Amino acid sequence: MRLRLLPSSFPGSSPVVSAPRVPAQPLTSFVVEGAGAGPLAVDAGSLGLVGEPTEMARIAGLVLTHAHIDHVASLPMWVEALLSLDRAPVRVHASAGAIEVLRAHLFSGPLFPDFEALREPDGRPLMELVPFPVGDPFELAGFQVAAFPVAHPGPTHGLVVDDGEDAVLFGADSGPCDALWEAAARAPRLRAVVLEASFPERMQAIADGSGHLTPLTLAAELDRAPEGVRVLLAHLKPAYREEIIDELTRRVGGAVEFLEPGSWVELGS
Repeated sequence: MRLRLLPSSFPGSSPVVSAPRVPAQPLTSFVVEGAGAGPLAVDAGSLGLVGEPTEMARIAGLVLTHAHIDHVASLPMWVEALLSLDRAPVRVHASAGAIEVLRAHLFSGPLFPDFEALREPDGRPLMELVPFPVGDPFELAGFQVAAFPVAHPGPTHGLVVDDGEDAVLFGADSGPCDALWEAAARAPRLRAVVLEASFPERMQAIADGSGHLTPLTLAAELDRAPEGVRVLLAHLKPAYREEIIDELTRRVGGAVEFLEPGSWVELGS
């Protein structure tokens, strides 16, 4: 199994600064490949911005952790890319609550057309928003995926993605969360947990109020990580990235790995 945090900022793209930039991640999307499974995309923050339509069409399935804009910003562009290759209906898997948000606020007309209501000439809908079960595993793109609620406004769900040989847990956006570690304990093939660290410690009140972690609260969560399971970090707010990294380095040393946008990480066997 391997995973990739997709880039969402591009060196040299600034209209005023030509120097290379630190790889910030204002948008969140992952791609997972496993033993005979995938590619599976988790979230669509930048999924529709990276690559040509033929590359995007390699994605065999998409599942959303929640409907906040940094996790769905490029979803319409990804759907359009696949429609250009006659992939209708493009299926997007999410919780019933997230689907309600997408229907009410994104695919609703004012921001973007209602792709569920629009039809191909043969009657196929352009898109299907497919609700996933919570708790019971479901099959998607050759993986077994299990969703569980986490501590973040939304509703928001973490995901365990298992190819039968290895598994990875995506914690989504979340503050301290018992359900996350309970899900980790139920995953015998778990190789890695992907967590967030959104704000520095001086912004603890904002992190707590918005359902996010700082280095302080992340360090406490790490005490609950299963032995031998890697902890991979994403969702560092770009404005505070270096401050967060410095604080985490002081608190936990090498106990966490910072995902580099655009790079593949090999997991397990």
